[in-house]
Amino acid sequence: MIQGIYILRFLSFSHTRVKRNRNSNQNFVKRSPLLMFIFYCGLGSVLGLISYISVGSTCAQIEVTVDENMSTPIFNSTLSEDAEPRPDILYSALNKDTIVGEVLNNFSYPIELVRITATVYDKNGVIVATGDKYVNDYLLKPGNRSGFDIFLDETLPSKSRYTLTTSFEKSEDDRPEALQLSLGKNSKSSNSFRVLGEVMNHGKNSANAVKVSGIFYDNKHKVINTDYVFTNPDIISPNKKAPFEFSFYMDNPEKIKSMAFNVQSDEYSLMTNNGQNKTKPQP
Repeated sequence: MIQGIYILRFLSFSHTRVKRNRNSNQNFVKRSPLLMFIFYCGLGSVLGLISYISVGSTCAQIEVTVDENMSTPIFNSTLSEDAEPRPDILYSALNKDTIVGEVLNNFSYPIELVRITATVYDKNGVIVATGDKYVNDYLLKPGNRSGFDIFLDETLPSKSRYTLTTSFEKSEDDRPEALQLSLGKNSKSSNSFRVLGEVMNHGKNSANAVKVSGIFYDNKHKVINTDYVFTNPDIISPNKKAPFEFSFYMDNPEKIKSMAFNVQSDEYSLMTNNGQNKTKPQP
C-alpha cells in the first residue's frame, strides 16, 4: 500500500515537471518572434549604417552654388604630371588669348609627344580657362628646342595668371640627320610677316611628311610667335628639295628680330653641321 502511494506521488511529480517544461517551451515559442524581430531590426540598422558609410565614401560630391568658387592655384610654376625631371620651359607668355613659349630637351636621350597644358586663373585665383597643345616638333633630340602656342579661344579677364604642366615620353627613335634647311627672302608689312625657305633630302630614301617648325623672337630673345608648316610637296625624294613658306599676321612684325628653325620627317632629322639649327638674326 505504501509502495503504491510512492508510485502515485512519483507519477504526479513527473507529470507536473513535464507540464512545467511544456509551458516553458510554449512561453519561449511565444516570445521568440518578438526576439527575432528585435534582432533583425538591430541587424538591419547596423547594415544600413555600414551601407550608408560605404556609399557615402565612394559617391561623395562637392556641391556649390553658381556664385561660389573653389580653387587653390599655385602660380608662376611649371608642373610635371609625375615627380620626374621634365623638359625646361625656357620662356612663355600670355598674349591676349594665346600662350606662346619654347621647350628645351634637357635630357641625355630623345623625347617625343611633348605636351603642354595651361590652366588660367583670374586675379582672385579662380580658374577661367584651360587648354593644351603638343609642341611643334615630332621628336626632340637632346639639346633641341621646340615652340608651342596654346589658343584658349575666349576673352580672358585682365591680370590673368597661368600655370603650365608638361608631359612627354622617352623615345627610342634616332632619326639620322639628312635634311638640309636653307632660308631665303623674308618680308614685313604693316601687319604681317613672311619668310621663304627650302629643304633638301640627302638621305637614301624618300622623306615623308616633311615638317618645318619656327620660333620667332624679339630683341630680348623672348618668343613672339611659333608656327609650323609642311614643305610643298611634303614628300621629298633623295637628292631633291621642296620649298616652304611661313606667313602670319601680327600687330607689329618689326618686333621680330631673330628666328630659329627645325625640320623633321618620318625618317630623318635636320642636318646640324655648317651652323644649321641655330637662331637666324634678321638683317
